[in-house]
Amino acid sequence: IPRCDTIVGPGNKWVTAAKSIVQGYCGIDMLAGPSEVLVICDDTANAEVVAADLIAQAEHDVVARAILLTDSQTTLEAIEVA
Repeated sequence: IPRCDTIVGPGNKWVTAAKSIVQGYCGIDMLAGPSEVLVICDDTANAEVVAADLIAQAEHDVVARAILLTDSQTTLEAIEVA
C-alpha cells in the first residue's frame, strides 16, 4: 500500500491498533476506543432517528455500547420495530 499523509475515520479495535502503529509516520485523527452512545428520549422522540443513532454506534465493533433510556413503553416498541 502506498504511503499516505493522513489516516482518518472510525473503526474497530484493529483500526485503532493500525493507527497506533503508523502514528509518527503519517498523521492520524485520533486513537479511539470502543464506541458508546446513550440516547435519552420520551414519547416525543422520532423512533427511526433514535434507532439510526443507536445502530450507527453499535455497528463499529462488538464491544461498542448503544444504550437507550426511555420512560415510554410505546417509544421503546417503536424503536425496536424501526
